[in-house]
Amino acid sequence: MSDTDLPQAPFDTTTAVASSGEILQMRQTHAAAFEATLKEVFLTQHVRLTEPLAKASKETVVYGGVYHGEDVAVKIFVPAVNDFSDAIAAFGAFKVECEKTMILSRRSKAILQVIEYGDAELPDDLASELLEFFPVRILPFMITERARFGSLDRVFRNRKTMPGFDLINILEALASATEGIKEAHDHFVAHRDIKPQNILIFGPGQGKIADFGIARWRSRRSTKETVLLTPKYASPEQAFWALTGEKESLVDTRGDVYSWAMMVYEVVTGRHPYAWAIQGIRDPLVSQKALLRAVANNDRRGFQPTGDITFDSLIFNCTCDLKHRVADISLSNRVLRQYIQRLRMQHSEQTEQLPHIS
Repeated sequence: MSDTDLPQAPFDTTTAVASSGEILQMRQTHAAAFEATLKEVFLTQHVRLTEPLAKASKETVVYGGVYHGEDVAVKIFVPAVNDFSDAIAAFGAFKVECEKTMILSRRSKAILQVIEYGDAELPDDLASELLEFFPVRILPFMITERARFGSLDRVFRNRKTMPGFDLINILEALASATEGIKEAHDHFVAHRDIKPQNILIFGPGQGKIADFGIARWRSRRSTKETVLLTPKYASPEQAFWALTGEKESLVDTRGDVYSWAMMVYEVVTGRHPYAWAIQGIRDPLVSQKALLRAVANNDRRGFQPTGDITFDSLIFNCTCDLKHRVADISLSNRVLRQYIQRLRMQHSEQTEQLPHIS
């Protein structure tokens, strides 16, 4: 989709006076009014929005909702920007995300299923003070199925109080979601933001990959754009690009393999391999740069052996230098499934050895 394909009317540059920070602050200060307006607008799309499901970004909000009687998640494009060239580029990128994610979700049930996407328009009679929440006068949206148990990080944190979610079932859910990543890779799409928050859990052993918002297909932005990534799960080549702005071409599907292995390691060991890099640092910006430098250098001091030689070999081969890194995530996932099977057998043997109480 080119910029010339985008609707021009919704972008009213005459009111572009507030900065993105001011717009976000305004929304936070008047959260009830902002949310009530969104809910009113989406009733015209037959969607009853309920509660926020994720922290709002500068471009999107995600709400739970009900659509034709079905519980859903609704991702809404509401950019807080004062540069409308960036807004138009972001608009195009979001529309591409909707279209491509729907196509991929039809090819694999391991990808969060897109039910519908479209555009919601603000009513003409909306009060001017409410219009200030929305620099862009049209609200593209994507309706998806809703994960009953939320994201992997939430489930992992609360696993002790959630029946059925032991380590084995959590890893099985992760392995299931990896099939969706493989489907994307088969169509030459690098996700580029593999992390626990983007693995959605539908039940014990049931996981799906979500949020292709910064996937490789994403439209180019202006040169002023900051690099979009999650430092904690970035690959070395992503971290290097974030720090220097160089060699973006190296960020491909192999970066997904690295991020995937970081996530697997953290689930199995309960430790993040780069926690040491930010220990004792309180300033968020200093912490982020320290983390990115450690990742960019692929400083491996945080990767400690688990005692399972095959598993340790899997993590090493998925997180080594780019030239020698495993490129096929399905191969890595096969080894993970073998590890899960070994854990299951060990658990079964330990259960059999327990004394039976009559």
